[in-house]
Amino acid sequence: MPIKHRVSVLGLISAGLLACSACQSTNTVEYLKPLTINIKSEQLLNHFKVLSSDTFQGRKVSTTGNKKAQQYLIDQLSTLSVQGFKGQYKHSFHYGSSTYPKSGNNIIAFIPGSNEANKYIVLTAHFDHLGTKGNRIFNGADDNASGTSALLAMAEQLVNQPLSHHIIVLFTDGEENGLKGSKAFIHDNQELLKNIKLNINMDMLAGSKRSKNLHFIARGLTKILTDNQLTMFYQNQQTRELSVVKGFKRERHSLNKRTHWLLASDHGSFHQAGIPFIYYGVGTHSNYHSPSDEYLNTNHQLLTNATNIIFQQLLFLDQAI
Repeated sequence: MPIKHRVSVLGLISAGLLACSACQSTNTVEYLKPLTINIKSEQLLNHFKVLSSDTFQGRKVSTTGNKKAQQYLIDQLSTLSVQGFKGQYKHSFHYGSSTYPKSGNNIIAFIPGSNEANKYIVLTAHFDHLGTKGNRIFNGADDNASGTSALLAMAEQLVNQPLSHHIIVLFTDGEENGLKGSKAFIHDNQELLKNIKLNINMDMLAGSKRSKNLHFIARGLTKILTDNQLTMFYQNQQTRELSVVKGFKRERHSLNKRTHWLLASDHGSFHQAGIPFIYYGVGTHSNYHSPSDEYLNTNHQLLTNATNIIFQQLLFLDQAI
């Protein structure tokens, strides 16, 4: 998540656990359903450990470490036999000025669905982070090796379990520099935008060791879901293993600052293009944009549970929209 969106005057959605009609009881817990396990933890956590290692030197856009991360993603997608988007995995983009030109590479894959209406769901996670400062490495385990690993694990599942909608698997670069990768995707694919039904963005799913809840915000769901389907969407998020909370809290150690969550990650580019989105994350925490955002300092079970519940919602939404 880029730090530039941490501003003082913009509001955010207040946090609150969504209540489902099936949970109105004096003994709520017994009515919460068990989490459906589609994504196995072993491969998910292996991706997570590798991508958050020193090997990639913080994955800063345009650096050698970032390019190594690109190759890791390409190798994994190729091994899974997930095809490249428009015939290739690597999609370059350029930004900056003529004096100081900069570039990055989105890694994009495509998993065809069974629908004949040519409709798409775009799954996004940014793989870039802050790189190094002096002898300090900002490995960005939670931000966002976690979401990147979740998306890789989902791609593996979707190859064996194709959906109705076509799935675009979008690993964005340059997110930390102002959502450059997702903006490039929108700019370069104008012909597809009218057929993109939904964006699901995953950015920071593992938190710190103290993190317990998954948070989300969404916009535009009333355009694609009926009232009953929207109620089911909320109910599907109530499980015994994980609390899914609507909205994001203001961090305690920065009382004078707030995050503009609508633009805080790659979903913001889809939102500005008028495309409905759901953004899942844990919110900021003590390790945010710090060298302490390391694999060993994250909540691995939270990542596993979050990935499974997001995938469970994807299966529901694929049939509902």
